[in-house]
Amino acid sequence: MAKQPLYFAIHGHFYQPPRENPWTGEIENQPSAAPFHDWNDRIAAQCYSPNAASRILSGGGRIKDIVNNYEYMSFNMGPTLMGWIRTHLPDTYRRIQEADAKTVQRLGHGNAIAQVYNHIIMPLASPEDRITQIRWGIKDFETHFGRKPEAMWLAETAINMDTVVDLIREGIKFTILSPTQALKFRPLDGTNDAWKGCENTDIDTTRPYRIFPVDAEGNKICDGYLDVFFYNPWLSSAVGFEHLLRDANVFGKRIQDAFDPNRDEPQLVSIGTDGESYGHHEPFGDMCAAWLFNHYAPQHNMIPVNFGWFLEKFPPQYEVQLKNAHSEGCAWSCAHGVGRWYRDCGCSTGGGADWNQKWRTPLRDAMNFLKKFADDVFLREFEKIGKVNAWDARNLYVDVLVKPEEKERKENFLNEILRDPSDEKARATAIRLMEIEKFCLFTFTSCGWFFNDIEGLEPVQNMRYAERAMELLRPFLPINHPIRDQFMSILGRATSNEHRWSGTEVFVRYAMPDMPVALKLLAERAVVLHMGLDKYENPEKLDSRITAKVVASRKFETIVHVTFDDKDIGEKTEATILTLSDSMGRITSVVFSDTDPASVSFVPNQNVSFKQLQVQFPTAYVLRMRHLMSDSLRHINILLTKSRLESVTKSFNGFALSQGLSIDSLADQDHTLTDTMRKALSLEINAKIHEMALQYLKGHDAELLEDVHELVDEATDLRTQFSFGGTGRMFHKKLTELIAKASSEYDENVISHITGLISMAGWLHLYIDKTTLENQVFPIYQKYIENPEDPHNRTLLPMFDWLNFERRSKER
Repeated sequence: MAKQPLYFAIHGHFYQPPRENPWTGEIENQPSAAPFHDWNDRIAAQCYSPNAASRILSGGGRIKDIVNNYEYMSFNMGPTLMGWIRTHLPDTYRRIQEADAKTVQRLGHGNAIAQVYNHIIMPLASPEDRITQIRWGIKDFETHFGRKPEAMWLAETAINMDTVVDLIREGIKFTILSPTQALKFRPLDGTNDAWKGCENTDIDTTRPYRIFPVDAEGNKICDGYLDVFFYNPWLSSAVGFEHLLRDANVFGKRIQDAFDPNRDEPQLVSIGTDGESYGHHEPFGDMCAAWLFNHYAPQHNMIPVNFGWFLEKFPPQYEVQLKNAHSEGCAWSCAHGVGRWYRDCGCSTGGGADWNQKWRTPLRDAMNFLKKFADDVFLREFEKIGKVNAWDARNLYVDVLVKPEEKERKENFLNEILRDPSDEKARATAIRLMEIEKFCLFTFTSCGWFFNDIEGLEPVQNMRYAERAMELLRPFLPINHPIRDQFMSILGRATSNEHRWSGTEVFVRYAMPDMPVALKLLAERAVVLHMGLDKYENPEKLDSRITAKVVASRKFETIVHVTFDDKDIGEKTEATILTLSDSMGRITSVVFSDTDPASVSFVPNQNVSFKQLQVQFPTAYVLRMRHLMSDSLRHINILLTKSRLESVTKSFNGFALSQGLSIDSLADQDHTLTDTMRKALSLEINAKIHEMALQYLKGHDAELLEDVHELVDEATDLRTQFSFGGTGRMFHKKLTELIAKASSEYDENVISHITGLISMAGWLHLYIDKTTLENQVFPIYQKYIENPEDPHNRTLLPMFDWLNFERRSKER
């Protein structure tokens, strides 16, 4: 029998870099993340949300239980990711918060730890930037979890003595590192002053260590200390590269093998990996973890704990020193200090035989140049309006960033930092300066240097932040100041691997907008008004910075005057936009920036070509609706669906009759009819089924349901192809509403509507994301398990079956 319990801690570093368009604050569609909207969306569906509600399946593959893995694993959620989850996935956000609160109650220490704000490499940052990263990370954590963090995850676990001192002074108790970062250790009790080297990863990772803040000569720098846990490197590597997350029994046995039952002192078997391993890198890895925590561990006397609990119970008995502590430091993903983030050190993610990472140095140099330039402007301009130290003011700006929709936060911030908070110009200057600093910090997000080419999404995103920062700097500079030219001349020293482009060319092609983003937003507004879609919008969700007025309109042409006025940063743009539709329904906008509406007139022929418009208006921006930003097009299409779907489906009624055709002609499998006629007839059936389905969404109608079934059967006999893209989302929304009603009170009509929608979804082969519905239904399912004979619960059995829940054994 083991002398001590087997304690284990699995830490997930959950993180995504800031991906938002720096001009709009929204993440744009990313084609490489298809079929999802963007990479946050994709990884959330595969990892972040599943870990908050992970499935435990029966032997038959049906759901028996849903558990929250965040209740059992140590984790950090990067601030830029957690903010996105808060606004886009409120249910997942709530579950993450609840998990931390439950572990505080159970262990006295929460599973969540903080992270430096936007994942910059701390040893390469200035002292001021390091403090801002830590304080922003702490404040963000407190906002989400309602308590102070005990620990902080460092980007790429990059650390040196300067970082250690900063963490201590900011009240951080411990961090988690790779054992490859340890240099030597010795006992704290003074029994043996000799250091034992461990540069070959031969350090005991089952116990915590203590780092004292001393200089290279051993002199004390400050009071206090930082404790550190080193994760088990072989187990952690196996999670990522040996597919341990494919079998909970194998995973659990490997954890047991890392524990020595004959040792007298307590041991913590710890694992540290990217959190994305649990579902994104390893599909269904969350389910493996769920089984480990809830079945394998209890059956084998394994106790999941967190680092804070273990540290309180079993404080460090050893001191440790880190590699390169008094120089550039060390990290978990670079064998050359922190070279991966500023030079061609040899670390990369692969690529062609002739690829190299020499581009890293010019990219870092360009960002350093911009940061130094922006900092000088920031200090000079803030001194004119501020009543506090400029760096202190920047540190306080996180109060605005954590919940930007709460306007009182901005007011409180301005009142705290400005000599005259009522001065509109000073207010705009302050926010503009803070945004410049924020974007400059974002340019150093570590992912920009991690991968194998400067053309990648991540370095380009960092460049986009640089471009926005330079744009915001303009009012503080002389006219035609060459800051962008200076920046690009440094960046131009880089050469990309894929196309052998210079860094300047990469910047111009991918980071610089093809036209001012504000004007594209104004063009979207003009198109919405031109198409008469504004009446279907929710006024509360419109961008308050944009105002628009129709100046003149006639059939197929509209002239709109639009203004973009961001008073927060003192940025204003006006445009008069001529929008026209040609005979094929193609929509083109001609954008005249800062032009008197009276000087813009209609064109004689709305069928004029795109190129002719460019020739006719050489100083204007000419763009088709499809050239708008992807999310603008998405917004317009949502409005079109909302306003036109029913009328479009009804417009096909009677097509065969009016053209002297017959649906029965489709039974001829020799394809005597031309494809055009066959497709037109198939479309009429498709549209009729769609129309009836939309009608059934409004309320249960048994006769209508049967009519749909009969028409679907007929269409199937005629071998027509169904196409109901987008309808699944409508069914999902309606089912969500009906399930909420069914969970609060019994209503036979509601139950019938649910089962009817489920049946129809099957007939129409609709894709419906069942995950959120399963989460919603699970509390109802638990009531059924507790009382399977209750008539109310039994009426929901078709829904349980459809959602893949396990029935009671006697009912299978």
